[in-house]
Amino acid sequence: MIKILTAHTLKIDEVDAAVAELLEQLDLENSLLKNAVGILAFHPEFLDSGVLEAVGESLPFATAGYTTPGIAVGSVFGDMMFTVAVLTSDDIVFTAGISVPISGDPTGPVRELYSRVAPPEMGKPALLLAFAPFLENVGGDDFVALLDSVSGGAPIFGSLAFTHLTDFSSIETCVNGHCGANVLALVALFGEVNPRFHITDLPGEQEICQRAVITQAEKNRIRRINDRSPIAYLESIGLAENGGISAGIASFPFLLTLSDGSRIARCACKATEEGHIVLCGNIPDGVKVGFSDVDADFVTQSMEKIIARIAADADAESALIFSCTSRKWTLASAPDWEMKKIARVIGNSLSYQFAYSGGEICPVKNRECQWINRFHNFSVTACLL
Repeated sequence: MIKILTAHTLKIDEVDAAVAELLEQLDLENSLLKNAVGILAFHPEFLDSGVLEAVGESLPFATAGYTTPGIAVGSVFGDMMFTVAVLTSDDIVFTAGISVPISGDPTGPVRELYSRVAPPEMGKPALLLAFAPFLENVGGDDFVALLDSVSGGAPIFGSLAFTHLTDFSSIETCVNGHCGANVLALVALFGEVNPRFHITDLPGEQEICQRAVITQAEKNRIRRINDRSPIAYLESIGLAENGGISAGIASFPFLLTLSDGSRIARCACKATEEGHIVLCGNIPDGVKVGFSDVDADFVTQSMEKIIARIAADADAESALIFSCTSRKWTLASAPDWEMKKIARVIGNSLSYQFAYSGGEICPVKNRECQWINRFHNFSVTACLL
């Protein structure tokens, strides 16, 4: 059995007061079980002010965390918050580690990290929690594929760290107070965990244009669409201008169908000087893509559906939940709606931590009803424990 203890603080510049508030809410003396790990989700300013480091020093167990542009725990939610979700158990063992900085091929750093977090003598993890960096040359799929390979297909749940800034600065991940913009944070759970996963359906394609073909791509970078510059193509359908992607492109995710019949979404992050498009996740050569003009109604309805599924799980005591930041941007005048909805509906019945993400890592079932690890965009994902 795993319990999740949650706490939050809004005190950015009062380090001692922030730590005291978090410890009081956690009540570790009376609530902590034999083993534990802390999952930290926070606005970047809590890193700069020293709160993150002080929290890591004050907790008697390992911690792993990430920056995010919005969080909810219990009945509270907001952007400028620091939250802790302590996973604690008498029979589950937790380990945590952080990779060396990743500048190119992530294979070596990910393999070395996994060997430290899940040494052979501990056996196969029951669950991996991965908090990946946002890198222009490495897509979220690369981290998922590498972890899936080295772990022998252990279920992976987590997020691509993100932030509130449109230039994608201040995005960091951390373990035990050690942070970086280009490091992978990993937590392994060993024992009888029995996680259950939920994910929202993708929107349908809208006829804003004919389906296009990705004629040249490299991991998370589109180099050619229909044998044209991707920026030129997006300009032709109104999703780019003056050499850059339009601000509203968050509501027009790339939608594609993979060779196994499954559908995924990819959100555009930025345009390069060469006219290429950088995505949060990878996209294969030759795949056909469509677009969806997503509105606030789709975001709210899909969130209501997944909350209903979470609430219907009678065995669930705790949950970790992520939502794509593009969904927050799509809500426009009501950017807090998803956080507010979760806090109101499950805040008093389930111990949970919700955070916005640059990309969601969550297993999905294939045609044979087998769980396979996958990286997503424009989704809400939940791991119930």
